[in-house]
Amino acid sequence: MTEKELTQKFDIRIHTFDSEEFEDEDEAFYISELRTMFISSKIAQEDRVQVMLHELGHKGHLPHLYKIHREKYELQANRNMIHHLLKEELNDCDDHENFNYIRFMQKYKLKTVADEAMVKEELYNLAKIS
Repeated sequence: MTEKELTQKFDIRIHTFDSEEFEDEDEAFYISELRTMFISSKIAQEDRVQVMLHELGHKGHLPHLYKIHREKYELQANRNMIHHLLKEELNDCDDHENFNYIRFMQKYKLKTVADEAMVKEELYNLAKIS
């Protein structure tokens, strides 16, 4: 999925900002009311779609509750990112049963046990593997 396809699919706008201007800001964030994603110019081109999918996973989260539910919100955003990336990979793969989830994790720099568990769950759900 390209950045352009992502913006069309989710009907959002992308604004790239120079990180030096906003030193205290995150590398990317999404403002639902504006349907706009703000993404740092420091993010490598090959990582932008992954970051954007993560930020879209925050859609529907209540900003005033972020401090209370930070870990939950971040895991939900990661799951959203993993779901969409995996769905795209599986669309390009002929043999779902022999899909190598380790290579997928390496490709997208997913390193935690939580990431691995989500990749496995999403793989089983998307590929209908039991």
